[in-house]
Amino acid sequence: MSFFEKKYLPFILLFIIVFVSRLPFLNAGYGIEEDSWGIARAAFNTHLSGIYEPSRLPGHPVQELILSALWGCGPVIFNGLSALFSAIGVLFFAMILKHFQFKHYFIAALAFAFVPVYFISSTYTIDFVWTEAFVLISFYYLLKNKLIVCGIFLGLAIGCRITSGAMLLPFIIIIWQQNNLKQNLMSCFKIIVPMLLIIVLVFLPIIKQLGLSFFMFYDQFDYPPVTKVVYKMILGVFGVVGIIAVLISILLIIRNRKKQTFGELFNNGLDKKIIIASIIVLILYSVSYLRLPQKSGYMIPVIPFVLILFGYYLSSKQFKILSALFIISPFVCSINLTDKLRGAEYSNHAIVFNVSGQEVFFDALSGALFSDYSKRKQKMKYTDEVIEKTKSIESKTVIISGWWYNEIMVTNIPNEKNKFVTFEPYIDDKKMNEYISNGYHLFYLPEQNIYNDQMYKMTITNTISQPFNL
Repeated sequence: MSFFEKKYLPFILLFIIVFVSRLPFLNAGYGIEEDSWGIARAAFNTHLSGIYEPSRLPGHPVQELILSALWGCGPVIFNGLSALFSAIGVLFFAMILKHFQFKHYFIAALAFAFVPVYFISSTYTIDFVWTEAFVLISFYYLLKNKLIVCGIFLGLAIGCRITSGAMLLPFIIIIWQQNNLKQNLMSCFKIIVPMLLIIVLVFLPIIKQLGLSFFMFYDQFDYPPVTKVVYKMILGVFGVVGIIAVLISILLIIRNRKKQTFGELFNNGLDKKIIIASIIVLILYSVSYLRLPQKSGYMIPVIPFVLILFGYYLSSKQFKILSALFIISPFVCSINLTDKLRGAEYSNHAIVFNVSGQEVFFDALSGALFSDYSKRKQKMKYTDEVIEKTKSIESKTVIISGWWYNEIMVTNIPNEKNKFVTFEPYIDDKKMNEYISNGYHLFYLPEQNIYNDQMYKMTITNTISQPFNL
């Protein structure tokens, strides 16, 4: 075996492990998220009309336009692209750690790959891992001082998820040189100009339609309970075993302070600017998540930098144990909903209890990865049942579908439509009364009466519509 082959073998092996590990979980529709089905619906509409339709503002045009060109390939291909981008992201994270001369770059990259939220997000159609791949490619070229390439990939990351623009601040901190203002400005110019060109190019279709008003985000519902916020931010990211690993690591770091052994895993130490930038990434994305705490996936950008920080502050043995626990985390000790329509399956040994008015379970024998997969199957089953029942309706009917809307619309694409049935995501009181005056009967899917009222700050959905029972 040549030196060239030996040099790249660990990276090839890493890529294969990550990609292949995702394959068994790609066949359950477009995913658990309402937004993942929304991306599929937008891709179909864009493909059909030739006019770009964002799944939700401000849009994710890099992913959405690519998928619209591939419409018809099916969910396995769409999900497979997420798996591919997740493997690319892990590969570049390993290359970043190799650049830092980190001793355990392979196991650290595997730990990143198997952190539950990253693993799960790489098995369905969502923009999280596409975005992270572009961010990590951009970071790698920043470290290699190829700043124009860095700017191009950061622009592509922003084209997948606009919050990636926050990475510009830590990037500038990393390249900033003291007492060299001219060089600093030139370096920033080399990143920002190509980044802006890519942003304008990819967002141009939506800018043409809406102007700068496209730059918005959705915050329709009440701020969730603290328990849900914390669950999604911490437990939903690392899993039960991962959280235990994080807490133990923090305690070890506090103890390690007395030994002054920080940075021993980096052969040539680690530039303090990398430490500062990593902490800033953690702060920026934590604040962003707390502003709109809807999904655990919003915290994915912090994971590589958390691993870098742990690599700096832990000993070799401690870091390897942490990484091993992260790798185990998606496969054991799940905490999830028991809901029969959108909950997960659990074993007979699970413990069932209530949190914030919802019944949840703890199952030591099933991990978050399997819970997510079974939830996807469960939701698809209910969606099929709703569509099947509507086929026999012969009176004018509106069904308020809420978070089921995108999945119903995408699943229903190949079916012959019932002219009597209209699905709506959410509708206000004016539209509801308009439907009633036109002779429609109004129904809502489970819990969507609550969220329809929350959406429009009203309390009438229950009074002028009724449950759609199977």
